[in-house]
Formats: sequence, C-alpha cells, structure tokens
Amino acid sequence: MSASRHFSGDQPTNQTRAEIKADITASRRAQRDAAAHGQHRVAETMRQATDEHLDELNALNNGTWTPNHA
Repeated sequence: MSASRHFSGDQPTNQTRAEIKADITASRRAQRDAAAHGQHRVAETMRQATDEHLDELNALNNGTWTPNHA
C-alpha cells in the first residue's frame, strides 16, 4: 500500500485520490482473501486499514486532508 503521499505536500489532489482509492481496493481484497482462508485476525486488521483509508478519502474530499510527515 502506498504511503508516499504522507511524505510530500506537493502531490496533485487527483494523484492522491487515486492512491487512496487503490489502497482501499487492495485492503478490501486482502480482507476478503484473509477471511476466505480463515485468517480472521488479519481480515479484521485489513478492515480497519480500509476504514482508515476511507476516512482519509473523506478528508481529502472535504479539503481537510494533510500529509502526516511533510
């Protein structure tokens, strides 16, 4: 999952949005795969990661998103 967006404040919004959406997709896929293989703790961790990415996307859409480490 991409975290480069948290280290640079000069990335275009569309690129940041695309990275977050890709992270959401990857987290959901990992969650489904883990659950299908009986790894429920891992699936829960990935569900939480998806929720964090969704919160991040909402912040970006609201104009309140900032990089964590820039």
